[in-house]
Amino acid sequence: MNVLFFTAHPAQVHNFKLLKLDLEARGHKVFWMATEKDISVYLLNIYKIKYSLLEKPGKSFFAKAKALFLNTIKCIAYLRKHKIDIAVSRVSPYLSIACFLLRKPHLALADTESSGVYNKIFAWFVSAILTPKPFQRILRADQLRFIGNIELFYLHPNRFQPDAQILNLLEIQKGNPYVIMRFVSWDAYHDKGLSGFSDANKMKAVEDFSRYARVFISAEKELPPALEPYKIQIPPERMHDALAYACMFFGESATMASESAVLGTPAVYLNENWFGTTSEEERFGLLFSFKSSLSEQQSAIDKGLELLSNQCTHQEMDNNRARFLSDKIDLTAFMVWFIEHYPGSKSQIVDKPEFWGQFR
Repeated sequence: MNVLFFTAHPAQVHNFKLLKLDLEARGHKVFWMATEKDISVYLLNIYKIKYSLLEKPGKSFFAKAKALFLNTIKCIAYLRKHKIDIAVSRVSPYLSIACFLLRKPHLALADTESSGVYNKIFAWFVSAILTPKPFQRILRADQLRFIGNIELFYLHPNRFQPDAQILNLLEIQKGNPYVIMRFVSWDAYHDKGLSGFSDANKMKAVEDFSRYARVFISAEKELPPALEPYKIQIPPERMHDALAYACMFFGESATMASESAVLGTPAVYLNENWFGTTSEEERFGLLFSFKSSLSEQQSAIDKGLELLSNQCTHQEMDNNRARFLSDKIDLTAFMVWFIEHYPGSKSQIVDKPEFWGQFR
């Protein structure tokens, strides 16, 4: 088959990069379209993925409408030119409309409840919508729910083993603890009207945590001058290795918090948006969620200090991760099967352990 992937965010590149390799190994031809967001194009180049780049939508309504029209036209032309048999995205509006008009199968994944109307509207144009089992919204009556979360596409133990060489890049001696902090820009669609840690509490967290561990900061926007020396200096594609060996993640990114939890690194997550997948990780004791009020910011810092001062945290997290992963599937293996057997695969999914067991 000719399979097309569409990505619009760095995390989505990670979602599909291994799936691309598996499909190609099985004789399929894979194509890739993308819009630029943060380091998404950088990752595509690093992973040697050939792609066609679409127009990045602006922030105004007119700019978004213009991008929707132009990018949909480009998708239609691309689908025809490359004789695409099936497309996969994270509910791309451009690809959703283009595939709908051309009657091409389009499989879409969603795991962000706060995408709201955006996912609800464009989910109606896709052939199948797949979400994690704990996803808290119903986008369509025929919505399919899989056993796992989207981070397991690339961080399932079958797919990822951390590389200890990251410690050399971080200039950390083996056994010396370090914390990774992440502060976001709050300009994403689902972050509209939200905010995170105050600069004062960012400083307080760094000062408090530095008593127990070395602190590294990853940030989407410029840091206060006093925090610049803590900025992490590693290639972006090595971040998952860094998260795996960290003693704690602390920050505002749901994706990085969930990635940390999946890897067994305790995650302190502060955001007004809480998701079904992060709530599940919290039930397993892998992630700890806080809202963004000043009192909650202090509570998050206190939780971080509690985790860092507890000598048993590492063993507890290993045990919690093992329990969490015990019924989770290798999502890449599942998606290969789903694509190859579509449309029959859509009706074959059942909520029975023996069905999901074939993908563990």
